[in-house]
Amino acid sequence: MTFLQLNGIQHFSFCPRQWALITIEQAWAENEDTVIGDLVHRVSDDALFREKRRHLITLRAVPIRSNELRLNGIIDVLELRKNERGMRTSFEEGLWMPNIVEYKKGAPKKNLCDVLQLTAQVMCLEEMHGIHIDSSSLFYKSTNRREIITITADLREKVRLTVSQMHDCYDEGITPNASYGKHCQRCSLVEHCWPDLTKRSRQVHRYIERKWEELQ
Repeated sequence: MTFLQLNGIQHFSFCPRQWALITIEQAWAENEDTVIGDLVHRVSDDALFREKRRHLITLRAVPIRSNELRLNGIIDVLELRKNERGMRTSFEEGLWMPNIVEYKKGAPKKNLCDVLQLTAQVMCLEEMHGIHIDSSSLFYKSTNRREIITITADLREKVRLTVSQMHDCYDEGITPNASYGKHCQRCSLVEHCWPDLTKRSRQVHRYIERKWEELQ
């Protein structure tokens, strides 16, 4: 059974080709955005960190997994508050309701790529501990604030569909064609991807198909 990296759902939702270049073709390149992203996440990379303040416990770099989704991942920051509907821990008595805090370098996005990553993290934690989590958080460095995300049934279904597509691509070794747009300009993999060339290739293919149909 193949397990994929959970943070890949953010890449796949943003651009399936980008995800495939990283995951299937093992391509990688740094740019300003990737370096800043790494620096932002270093704040939460200490897996030994544990802090308790009254009724709040804070953990960092918490490993998670889901057998249903076949995903492995790491939670940046996990906050635990006492709640009778929560989960048990190995280091504190009682039940604790988790709030995931996923760190992002930029600002809130118009698409759902960050939200789907957070939802997948919630689903992993729920499966591991047999609980239900209503909401969790995205922290954006550029605005220095949290966005509280309600984890709806619709978001959960979108995660299942997206992850299924990821596994299909991985199992079949498929790198999707590029969808050329403004988002390509800041992608660190643009030199590996050649999105404009891929777009022109599709246009030529469609032109040949139309001409062939006209001859029939």
